[in-house]
Amino acid sequence: MKNIFKKFSLLTLTTLFVFSCSTVDFGDENVNPNSPTNKKTDALLTNAITGIPGIVSSVTPNYYPQTISDITYTTYSRYDTYQWNYDGFYTGPLNDLKEIIDLNTNSPEEVIAFGDNNNQMAIAHILQVYMFHHMTDRWGAIPYSEALKGADNISPALDQQQDVYTGLFAQLDTAIAYINNSSVAVQGDIIFNGDMASWRRFANTLKMTMALRISDVDSGTAQSKFSEAVSGGVLSSTSQNVHYPYLTADAHDNPWQDRFETRNDFAPSKKFVDYLTANNDPRLAKMADGSKNSGGVDYIGMPYGLEDPAINGADIASITSAIITDGQEHGGFLYTYAQVCFAMAEAHLRGWSGLAGDAQTWYELGIASSHAQWGVASSDATTYLASVEPVSMKTMAMEKWVALWLQGYESWAEWRRLDYPNDISAPAAAISGSGIPVRHGYGAQTISNNKANYDAAVAKQGADTQDTKLWWDTK
Repeated sequence: MKNIFKKFSLLTLTTLFVFSCSTVDFGDENVNPNSPTNKKTDALLTNAITGIPGIVSSVTPNYYPQTISDITYTTYSRYDTYQWNYDGFYTGPLNDLKEIIDLNTNSPEEVIAFGDNNNQMAIAHILQVYMFHHMTDRWGAIPYSEALKGADNISPALDQQQDVYTGLFAQLDTAIAYINNSSVAVQGDIIFNGDMASWRRFANTLKMTMALRISDVDSGTAQSKFSEAVSGGVLSSTSQNVHYPYLTADAHDNPWQDRFETRNDFAPSKKFVDYLTANNDPRLAKMADGSKNSGGVDYIGMPYGLEDPAINGADIASITSAIITDGQEHGGFLYTYAQVCFAMAEAHLRGWSGLAGDAQTWYELGIASSHAQWGVASSDATTYLASVEPVSMKTMAMEKWVALWLQGYESWAEWRRLDYPNDISAPAAAISGSGIPVRHGYGAQTISNNKANYDAAVAKQGADTQDTKLWWDTK
């Protein structure tokens, strides 16, 4: 598998915040940051954004809610790795974004050519929140309040997850307040091309997601922040789905294409295929191809976590070629309108007031939006909708599980939070842990190079294993 983020020399990083020069896990991809040394914030922004594929197109998190499985090398679905390094987030994209903020704060006249100063800072803050949110929902306690201080603090404290969330909400509010309608577009923005209305929607959708994530542990804050997000404007149609803009060039193309260039290691899981088949869900044909040996007729999912599968890949369903080869329309989603609709349905189910519509309406709209996202004909979507059970926390969660196909980290987080499907478990041949992982363990570099702060964080959070639940994971 091709790595986007490469290992880089310690000598180039002595002025940056990090515990060591180790490669970080960005899902399954790695990128060499090679941050520009001159004051070109457009290059810094583009470089930071190129860290996103490792989040949105990672294979690993899709194993945990069991929507995909291995065909050949099954150690991944048997949890052979539970320690993951986060160092590269700090030395790469987060540091690039901090530099953008610092330059626009301290030398605004020197970087104004790259777009409105406030809008540059807004985008940088929003992306920092997006990445920190991803990180804390993987590891729990992480460096946040003392992070990115370079040589001034090479051993930052790890803030507990509750404190990280508090800080992220405040940082996101700061970012949203920076946004203005300046006609001077921010350069280097390869996601929205400097369209600040899109960045505002993205920021509020991120806030909505964060609010629901803490709804079982801090309902008051969750409801308040959710209401703020809705009032501020979230995604309102499938046309506003946020998709990473993969290119056709090999260095920046869809990672799924690279994974299938010479081998066939991944397939829809038996659990996922059987569920869609049993419900006559037309999305299955858009998400997967039938087995080659059946002429594409039979949809047979790959059993999960087998020690020695001895299964011919041609006998089972495969991830559809549209996902593998087309980086513009399939895969790589950051947030979708379907997610927003299901979030609204859940908020109604929780009894949160002041929201438009009702749970059933938003639930059905979420289903319809997911079908539209995957290219299902409207008539087929209507037929499917007529057969679904009324909205409940369970039915909403199961539809969300399907809709988040290949949005691995979001799918894993929502499975941990909602606990549906509730009939999956770790494989009998699991290599580590006592169940399906509910967090990632810290990398060896953190343990050895920042031990005092690591020990303090673990003492508060719980054992540094994949079995220790995060703050918001209460069920």
